[in-house]
Amino acid sequence: MELLLNIIPSFGTFTIMDGEIKSGDRHGQDGRVLGEEWLDWRENSADCVKIDEGKKTFLVLSMIVLAVILFLAALFLYLILPRFASFGRIWAIFITLSFIGVALFVITWYTLLFATVISRKSYMNLCLTRGSSLFFLLYPLVLKVGGFFGIARDRLSHSFIRVSNTLARPERSTGPVLALFPRCLRKDMRKEACEICSRFPDVVFHTAPGGSIARRIIGETNPRAIVAVACERDLISGIQDIAPKIPIIGIPNSRPSGPCKDTVIDIENFRSAIEFFCISD
Repeated sequence: MELLLNIIPSFGTFTIMDGEIKSGDRHGQDGRVLGEEWLDWRENSADCVKIDEGKKTFLVLSMIVLAVILFLAALFLYLILPRFASFGRIWAIFITLSFIGVALFVITWYTLLFATVISRKSYMNLCLTRGSSLFFLLYPLVLKVGGFFGIARDRLSHSFIRVSNTLARPERSTGPVLALFPRCLRKDMRKEACEICSRFPDVVFHTAPGGSIARRIIGETNPRAIVAVACERDLISGIQDIAPKIPIIGIPNSRPSGPCKDTVIDIENFRSAIEFFCISD
């Protein structure tokens, strides 16, 4: 019995919060509360360096991924085309022309998005209304290719967020502009950001401790645009869910004390994002 009692504590303690099992490992030794995306982080991990990855990283890797996908699709078509030809030459021509049409459409769509990100000009509003979804589809594959080349997940995510921000466009609607802050934002940064928000009558701001609460706030406020402050990992999840429906600009934070504690942001980037949605209307 004594042996059993000695073993049990070593597994840690668990409490049930909001229907989920939360481990004591969520709390660091310095009192920080780790978000779900940072449960694998340890106190001695190196995550105190400011990430400043440009858009080029994601664009180049996404181009490679798209080229590989089209090459493999063409190779697959080459292998199965003789089977279709056995049913008649017309079938082989139809399949070939269909593939060429789809390939040209995807290449044109990607080219327009690429040109928009580089020049910041909208070349085809119909394509750009939900255009960034093509990049969203490529992102998981780009992440794997980036890992193969030794590019860290957060670096690549930072690059993707910059690309997504460039594609955001103000929309004319009756909802407010919603500013979302994480609970870990340093107090002086939060105060300064709130002061910026208070200068615009149609800007509301909230603190969202997690993704589920952020989604609830978005549902309640029904904003016309969102400026979200968070780490790259949380922003990626939110942008993929929200950006195809609501324009969103992500402001990645810097973590001089590690994740989920006393994070900071470039306040001028935040100011520019708020003004972009408020003054551009």
